[in-house]
Amino acid sequence: SYVIGWVYVVGWGVANYPTVISNAQLRSVQGISIDYMYFNMMGFILYTLYTGMMWGSPVVKREFYEENGEWPLIRLNDLVFGLHNLFTNSLVLSQAYCWGFRRNDNQRLSSTAKVILAGVAAYVVGASAYIYRTQGLEPVAGCFNWMHLFTSLGLVKIGMSVCKNIPQILYNYHRKSTHGWPILMIWLDFGGAFLSFVQLLLDAWLVDDLWAIFDNKPKLFLAIQVFIADFIFFFQHYYLY
Repeated sequence: SYVIGWVYVVGWGVANYPTVISNAQLRSVQGISIDYMYFNMMGFILYTLYTGMMWGSPVVKREFYEENGEWPLIRLNDLVFGLHNLFTNSLVLSQAYCWGFRRNDNQRLSSTAKVILAGVAAYVVGASAYIYRTQGLEPVAGCFNWMHLFTSLGLVKIGMSVCKNIPQILYNYHRKSTHGWPILMIWLDFGGAFLSFVQLLLDAWLVDDLWAIFDNKPKLFLAIQVFIADFIFFFQHYYLY
């Protein structure tokens, strides 16, 4: 489990670099939806908060244990994965706005994306303020607490992943091309998701409870949605365009 965990971090993390390199070689971000970039960034902010607090916060871990009777199946490699993806996604965003790379005239953040991203930010700030005001750092039985908040952020990250892939799929469709959208990135993405799923299964097997995979729903659902999205991208690249 330990080895697989770090292999998936490396494989999944490396998946971002074909995009960074391709953009630099082409001096262009015309192959990537702007909505994709922003949703991806927001998603990994949420995922890093989720894994960071579930792995490193005694308060959140205690709340999880009291509610589930076991400790969260979050490993350091999960947190490192989130942090690394924040870095690489920051690079891609900077290529779109700071490096003078070419963009199409219609490549801008959509109104729908602005509303969704603002809603997510408002939820995080509002829920955090509510919990801090009503409970502080001591959970109240039966109330929405820090563990619930950070678990929900992990699940919202899955929503962000769905939101990022739909614009990119449509963007490829309207262009009738996957040029500038490196297929190597998709293969590495698929491999990383597969190994992440395998680690989750192994961790559950080691505690003799396969149902424990559902205790880390964000990691489980993230892998599943990656499988679905990547199959669509494979179909677009190898068959349609």
